[in-house]
Amino acid sequence: MSAIDLQISAPARPTSRPVVAMLFTAVVVMLFTLSGGVLWELGVNYDGITGAAASKIHPATYLGLATFGLFVVARRNPAGFVAMFITRYPGALCFLLATGLLGFYTVFDQRHGIATVFDTYLLAVILGVIGSELGSRDLARVEKLLHLLFAANAALVLVEYVIDYRFFPYRFDGQGFEWDKRSTGLFGHPLENAAIIGTYLMVLVARGGARMPRPLRAPAAMLQLAAMVPVGGRTALVVALAMLTLVMAPRAARLLLSGGRMSLRMAAVVAAAAPLAALAVAAFAAGGFFDLVADRFVDDGGSAQARLEMFEIFKQLSVRDILVGGQSELVDSIRRTHGLEWGVENPVVRLLLYQGVVFSAFLIAGFVLFLIELGWRMRPGATIPFAFFLIVINSFESISNKTIMLGQFVILMLAMFGRGSDQAPRLSSFRKPNEARLSGTN
Repeated sequence: MSAIDLQISAPARPTSRPVVAMLFTAVVVMLFTLSGGVLWELGVNYDGITGAAASKIHPATYLGLATFGLFVVARRNPAGFVAMFITRYPGALCFLLATGLLGFYTVFDQRHGIATVFDTYLLAVILGVIGSELGSRDLARVEKLLHLLFAANAALVLVEYVIDYRFFPYRFDGQGFEWDKRSTGLFGHPLENAAIIGTYLMVLVARGGARMPRPLRAPAAMLQLAAMVPVGGRTALVVALAMLTLVMAPRAARLLLSGGRMSLRMAAVVAAAAPLAALAVAAFAAGGFFDLVADRFVDDGGSAQARLEMFEIFKQLSVRDILVGGQSELVDSIRRTHGLEWGVENPVVRLLLYQGVVFSAFLIAGFVLFLIELGWRMRPGATIPFAFFLIVINSFESISNKTIMLGQFVILMLAMFGRGSDQAPRLSSFRKPNEARLSGTN
């Protein structure tokens, strides 16, 4: 093996790996339990514009940056980390550079939104790198933890609906929205909640999370599907139902056409569950369980109109504003004159309005390369939750604004479909056979 190979592939010190894995697990817990509503109850005004600047960045981001720093300095050859990063994570590097460019411009031009750079983009990059370097046993622990956290969130969402009370409601500067009856659970904002719940549902449907016992998979999926109703995410629910149909219908057809046999016990379970499920749905419908999401289709609060009006804003911006982004105060003022009080209903359009064509192009290109690289590290089946996530996040501001949802998605996919650093293809796997033999003789 050559000296260059030693520098690139030098692993972390054995004593530091458990610490990094432990801190990574702590970041996971914080991401999936500390929503803006929870942080408000803890005395931190995370969602809002008042208060200390440090409170606008999520605690998981601070811990994630500290973990990444330890991950770098704990390597036997910290200088070789740069070579490893460039070689193994070119997509993450491109996204990191685009994020850094946007962050520099935000500070240099004294713009708002530096927290978006940290929480939305930077956090996702560092979690993607750390998570990809963890072993399969570390990812297995994270996977089991996520199953519990998603079950707890879904249960809390349903309890909130039943008792008509939100334990950790979404607030802006401490101001709640009493008219909004959608549940928030542990994950916070209803739209982000619906997006990440639906992604987890697609993970279960795509047979991700191999460590979940098979008998629990169907009940877990039904629990998540039920939880999507009280959070009221219309697009997420419609897309989830459509993708469930597209995935499950061919499986059922193959089973019937191939003459596949079903055990007597399984047949009895299906025969008993089908009418019970129908009765349960009817009972929920009679009790008004679906009224909340039905009301969202009848009265969407102007969401559909926003998708039409948002393009009119460009007509009132100068060429410079279109290229490098208008000042947020100007764009906000124009947006409100068009009746878009609740924001722009598409992340790409919002990026173009607030960050301009130039910076948006770099950021979107880096984001795409990062997702391609992340997908390459996944086991088969990850395409379904990937597609769901990308469709749903394009139905609201999502990753164009401050959110930890992208970091949640990265962790979810790595834990449920990641191979682990001890099973993933190494750098030498991509060399030509002659090059591999030559390096082995050095």
